[in-house]
Amino acid sequence: MDIIDRHFAAENAHDVQATLDTYTDDIVWDDVTHPDAPFHGKEAVAGVYSSIIDAIPDVALTSVRRFEGGGGRYVVDESILTGHVHGEWAGVQGGGAPVEVRILHIFELRDGLISYENAWFDAAEVQRQIRHGRL
Repeated sequence: MDIIDRHFAAENAHDVQATLDTYTDDIVWDDVTHPDAPFHGKEAVAGVYSSIIDAIPDVALTSVRRFEGGGGRYVVDESILTGHVHGEWAGVQGGGAPVEVRILHIFELRDGLISYENAWFDAAEVQRQIRHGRL
């Protein structure tokens, strides 16, 4: 699962190019809360990552548990996402509010890279935390 470790390290470093380097060229990135998802290809995904970093400049993911299946073809990772939302994220303007939310990633791997990423989190919980200004 080295590729998943590299992926999250790149995300936590806010390095969009290093994050993209963990994907196949035909990556499908699907965040179930994003109204424009799924995104296809590295160029489209780069725009999404840049917007996330712009909205949450101190975004960090901490893995809680990870499961592998299908002979290493699939990885499921539960993480905690933290940061301060300064822009719009999950349908609400952050105003600098702190957030802490569980996020579930489902990855499909091909040729040592991520070919599909699916992300799930409770957008209503993010909105509650932002509106109330507390975790």
